[in-house]
Amino acid sequence: MKWLFPSNITASAALREAVGGHPLVADILTRRGFSEAEAALAFLDPARYSPSPPTELPDLVTAAEHLLDAIQRGEPILVWGDFDVDGQTSTALLTDALSRLGGRVSYHIPHRLKHGHGVQPDVLKDYLGQGFRVILTCDTGVAAHEAADIARTADAVLLITDHHALPERLPEAPAVVNPQRLPAGHSLRDLPGVGVAFMLARQMYTLAGRSDEALQFLDLVALGIVADVAPLRHDTRYLLQLGIEALRFPRRVGLLALMRSAGIDPLNMSADMIGYQLGPRLNALGRLDEARLAVELLTTDNEVMAQQIAAQLEVLNDRRKQIEDQIYGAAQEQIARDPSLLSFEALVLEGPNWHPGVIGIVASRLVEQYHKPVVLLTPAEDGIARGSARSVPGVDIGAAIAANADLLLGYGGHPGAAGLRLDADLIPQFRRRLSNTVQKIWDHSAVDGYAIDAILPLADLSLELADELNRLAPFGAANPPVLLMDSGLRLAAHTAFGANGKHRRLIVEDGEGRSYPLIWWEGSECSLPPPVFDLLYIPRINDYRGRRSLQLEWVASRPTAGAVVEVEAGPRYRLVDWRTQRVAWEELGTGAGVWVEGADASTGGIPASIRRLDRATACPCPVLAIWTVPPGPQELEQMLGVTQPHTVYVIARHKPEGHPRAFLQRLGGLVKYALNNYAGEVSILKLASATAQREIAVRRGLEWLAAKGHISIEWLDADRAHLITNGNTAEAEREALQDAIRALLAEAAAYRAYFCQADLGMFFQL
Repeated sequence: MKWLFPSNITASAALREAVGGHPLVADILTRRGFSEAEAALAFLDPARYSPSPPTELPDLVTAAEHLLDAIQRGEPILVWGDFDVDGQTSTALLTDALSRLGGRVSYHIPHRLKHGHGVQPDVLKDYLGQGFRVILTCDTGVAAHEAADIARTADAVLLITDHHALPERLPEAPAVVNPQRLPAGHSLRDLPGVGVAFMLARQMYTLAGRSDEALQFLDLVALGIVADVAPLRHDTRYLLQLGIEALRFPRRVGLLALMRSAGIDPLNMSADMIGYQLGPRLNALGRLDEARLAVELLTTDNEVMAQQIAAQLEVLNDRRKQIEDQIYGAAQEQIARDPSLLSFEALVLEGPNWHPGVIGIVASRLVEQYHKPVVLLTPAEDGIARGSARSVPGVDIGAAIAANADLLLGYGGHPGAAGLRLDADLIPQFRRRLSNTVQKIWDHSAVDGYAIDAILPLADLSLELADELNRLAPFGAANPPVLLMDSGLRLAAHTAFGANGKHRRLIVEDGEGRSYPLIWWEGSECSLPPPVFDLLYIPRINDYRGRRSLQLEWVASRPTAGAVVEVEAGPRYRLVDWRTQRVAWEELGTGAGVWVEGADASTGGIPASIRRLDRATACPCPVLAIWTVPPGPQELEQMLGVTQPHTVYVIARHKPEGHPRAFLQRLGGLVKYALNNYAGEVSILKLASATAQREIAVRRGLEWLAAKGHISIEWLDADRAHLITNGNTAEAEREALQDAIRALLAEAAAYRAYFCQADLGMFFQL
């Protein structure tokens, strides 16, 4: 990803005075579009913000009046929701709100696999047959034309609340409450489904003369806003600010049980905790089981039931992670077999038996890797393929899919994500058509990169300054965490921590020899930085057990190449593409090195005068020839950072074996050799070089050998381990590790296939 440096714009003296505190806060506010004191203060402090009244939402008053009338007449009301967290919280909010107003309320959430999104006509008819005459949707229904016709014919009232993209015409219903009906830029337009549900509840409680009681639902609003990745601006941000404060003092027994099972201290609640801990657990329920259990969890007063459901969510979340790795590995294997799939503007993959509830998460991972829209489809026995799409900045994937509606049996979504159904035989045609559409609509000015807020040396950061910067929270979509940069750093130490050494703790040193600790979440899957590097980091506040401390979060690094202006002024390398050309070794000259890794590398023809290098033996050289295709972008960047060449020849003749069995056999042989000759001490980097795979794959391979019962592992530090024979067998762990290894090797194989046929500018910062 590109590094996007901050503009030279600074805050006015008036804004700095109004905002107070460190001037960097006012500068960042200015760069983020808040240059006027009134707007900036309203952004920082919800007490200074003036929210829009609910009545500005079209048809909301009508919906509220219908519902209050139904409550007065004792009519049963059915709340119809959706199975994601936004739908779960919307359903829980409206069910709870209507019940507290005296309503006779039931709810229905479709099963993801049986029904899919939306208001299913057959299921609706069943409820109408049971006597329901008031149906209230939330987070769904804006395109429910058939359902609206059925309700009208049955003399029932269908009240729709939703936030998804509008169809060409609205359903014929008494009320269609959707913020997308408001003009662009309206302060309510970004509300997710739970935000719309809250506005409706607020209006009902106002009409009932109990307006203050509506605030009790703000905890649910916060959950839905973050989980649905709603843009945090205007009223949406305001509601989240209030909702997070409510979550710090939870009154729902279900939320308390959920927080305890996730190991969360409510007093430290943040948007990150919702997004990375609470949200995934609730989402796992909707993806793999009955989402209605989430509504029970969020509305129950029974502590035992709440604890049981929370425990069930833990199991499901672990299962979701395992399925995710399996699908991710299968997708990467498909790319490795057919690299031409990456030549399309949108990556469209299909796989039988891919779990429909998990493919959206995998699509997001592939988007991050390949920087293009991704659609994953899974054909069923009926010949219908169901899928999920995720996108990149600049591509409205919902609109792109809608533009090809003539090929589809159903679709829906928004700019960042969408769902669809089509005849499986039409997938190749859909791939071509969607790619053509994406090519036409892609706004490349919407750059996908790291937007740096300020260049701030680590030496200038303090707990007090981090506190100041945290005034910009809550962070999320449209308001990312403050991203800072420092240059000329060196890595002094690093060690793994967490389950299976998934994360890294690092110590970096600046040019004055001062050291700073950082945490790199999931850093074990990435290569270490070059000897001297620029760093992107996020300052956080750690409030563990009431002890406040500064915590620096590693984001990205790259080799330091002098002043920023020099980095941006010209190319870093002279690049020569010999992938399909005859290799003229004599051109490389003296001092050249050739990158060769793996036992299966055929190196015939490489002159003895050219040094053979791998990641473990790399050293500076003016010319680098790449013979073995690198396993990933981090490894390529690491090698370039160490060798610091001015010319790179890309030959790419050797693509190492990527089958898990061959990899594990090779690793097992290396382990046996280390046990016999080096008292079992191994270097992860050396093993990665010897197998031509990523370090994380080696780690998982060693853990698999341990789970198999061949060895035990004592980790000496992040790179070195001491191995002894006779480990403990753990079948369940072994199966999970085997899935992870398969996914990692498939990812490397897919990258290698892409590296061999794509424009080299995709891989080198020129």
